[in-house]
Amino acid sequence: MRAETEKMQAAYFTQVGNTDEIEVGQLPVPSIGPADVLVRIREAAVNRVDAYVRSGAFKTPLQPQQIIGRDAWGTVAAVGAEVTAFHVGDRVWTNSMGYGGRQGITAQFATIPEARLFAMPDGDPSNWLALVHPGATAAIIVTQLLKLQPGQTLLAEGGAGHVGRMLIQCAKICGLHVIATANPRDFVAVTALGAEAIDYAPGWEKKLDRPVDAIIDSSGRVPLQLNLDQLAVGGQIILIAATKEPKVSFDLPRFYMNEQRLRGFVISRASLASLTQANQWLLQHAATFAPLTVEQLSLNDAAKAHAMVMDPQVKTRLLITLP
Repeated sequence: MRAETEKMQAAYFTQVGNTDEIEVGQLPVPSIGPADVLVRIREAAVNRVDAYVRSGAFKTPLQPQQIIGRDAWGTVAAVGAEVTAFHVGDRVWTNSMGYGGRQGITAQFATIPEARLFAMPDGDPSNWLALVHPGATAAIIVTQLLKLQPGQTLLAEGGAGHVGRMLIQCAKICGLHVIATANPRDFVAVTALGAEAIDYAPGWEKKLDRPVDAIIDSSGRVPLQLNLDQLAVGGQIILIAATKEPKVSFDLPRFYMNEQRLRGFVISRASLASLTQANQWLLQHAATFAPLTVEQLSLNDAAKAHAMVMDPQVKTRLLITLP
């Protein structure tokens, strides 16, 4: 337990809205329960879903003073009486705080349930933190949702993005053939990860020589029917982005006659069991993943970071360093 008068620096909001709702100031250091771990946070990641939570676009229970962020790494400062997996001084990470009624992690200290905490693998912790959000998204999709067999073909739309790059790597680990749409300037990076690259400009579908077994749309740029037209019988499309037009139409008779499937996925709806399975799979393959480009900001730049993460021109993974 920590004294109630002990304070920490944190970035938080008291009502949903624009980035100017984010305040940086002092809050009490949180206490811990029997199954909790108090972590001295070193860096917190900034994800688009964090901006959706702050803006109110993603509906979820919040604290009266909601600290922003869901992913962080740090060192264990104290453990609850029932905690067995971690000890003071351990380097740890989490990627499921800051929503569902749980307090966020962009603060000098955070109380995290033992079940939502993992030991840091070897290597640069900043690089690991940068990839765990897109990595867990990709791992759940590839290892739990698609159910493809080695040798089948996955089309990753937006293959040069953070999730796209992790999708390619996770799919290759599982023995899939991967085709990725991308800007030609990103072909070298995409092919280095093991994907066949095609230009995402209009007419990209003409470069496919056969239907694909699954499509992951992380770009939100492709009309649904155009994607369905490229899908094999029994194939599946998973949407993790949306087109600007919220209402779409498609050929329903052809869809069901071809036994195709369509689903949306957002990682913040994943169960703890699903997320834990994905995180353990990521840790198993940690040494194989190529690092993502990182940009580090200060705690005082929290509002700026929330604006940057929604800017499509910003290609780096944003991390906030805690003082």
